[in-house]
Amino acid sequence: MTAWLTRDRLVLLAWLFCVSVFGFYMAVVVTGTLVPERAGRADFIAFHNASQMALLGDAAGAYDWSRLRLLQAETLGIPPEALEGFLGWVNPPHFFFYVLPFGLLSYGAGWFAWVVATVLVLILALRVAFPDMAGPASMLALAMPAVLICIGLGQNGVLTAALLCLTFALMDRRPVLAGLALGLLTYKPQFGLLLPLLLVATGRWRVFVSAAATAVTLMAGSAFAFGLDAWSGFLGALSRNDAMYLGERHAALPRIQSVYALVFDATDDRMLAWMVHVPFAAGIAVLVLWLWLRRPEGLLEARSAAAMAAAFLMTPFTWIYDAVALGGAALFLVAAARREGWLAGERAMLLVACLLPGIVLLGVRSPMVAPAAWLLILACAWRRDRAWRLSRAPSDSPSAGT
Repeated sequence: MTAWLTRDRLVLLAWLFCVSVFGFYMAVVVTGTLVPERAGRADFIAFHNASQMALLGDAAGAYDWSRLRLLQAETLGIPPEALEGFLGWVNPPHFFFYVLPFGLLSYGAGWFAWVVATVLVLILALRVAFPDMAGPASMLALAMPAVLICIGLGQNGVLTAALLCLTFALMDRRPVLAGLALGLLTYKPQFGLLLPLLLVATGRWRVFVSAAATAVTLMAGSAFAFGLDAWSGFLGALSRNDAMYLGERHAALPRIQSVYALVFDATDDRMLAWMVHVPFAAGIAVLVLWLWLRRPEGLLEARSAAAMAAAFLMTPFTWIYDAVALGGAALFLVAAARREGWLAGERAMLLVACLLPGIVLLGVRSPMVAPAAWLLILACAWRRDRAWRLSRAPSDSPSAGT
């Protein structure tokens, strides 16, 4: 009866399910059917309008939020005073290179094309990172609730996840390409607090130099293409963004995913929030550095998952749509488990970590949703490294230093 249900057919059915769900979801969201009272407004509108301004030769103007607000209202066909949930353009100028093509399309079409393009980049990254389980890996990553949240907003979390996966998957295989991926990720500088230090501490100079060269090239290219005024505008927007979201009790504070946001939201004390967050971030950094610097070097999959967790736990400013990267981190640990054997409770921990962001879709607003998931990933990485060392200690101890 079930002989026809082979692994390949299961993969095909799962792919058809994913395509059907995404197609329906994007059709509903982009057309505004899901939220008609907001006229389909989503975060992507900032990407779209900023790219339009850049195409007209006014990239610096995108950082003028009063002007951007007027353009967003015009795009939605509503009066400026009726615009709710305004999102300012706060990305560094070289991110214009990523979004410019989508500004040539209408808002809805650009949003859809952006989602398709970033999802395809993620699928490609997963095929490179996990060639022996590319199909199942892509399905796992795309079936995560955080992916639905991200594409529903038209945000860049899917692209961030893809570049992080490529960085760690290619770190030892193709260090120059790994550095290229990391350099491309500099549109999210808050996630780079620890990664450069890891590269230097472990002597991965080719990755470091490639990443630095890519970042410098992008910044220089953006200064040439969009003018130095765009960088001045970016610094001003960055300051306003910090003051708005991290300096006062903004309505969005419960949705920011960090220990800082948790403490600030609970106590209304910014100084206390920093006093808690900084030691927490330092502790995470020390833990992950120790994992990377232990001798002999442990499993790269475990260290990669731990480093990805640190990138998101250390920053005070990250959102639930950035949690798409949980899937990539979990897949590194799955790859190690398939080779080394599963640990007790490991499957359940990884599943909970990947599904946890889904509670946001049920209306839960807590700054600890994504951090809790990343802490589970970090715990799994730690257990995986420890299990590897214990399994090799009796037989490999004489040659541990070789």
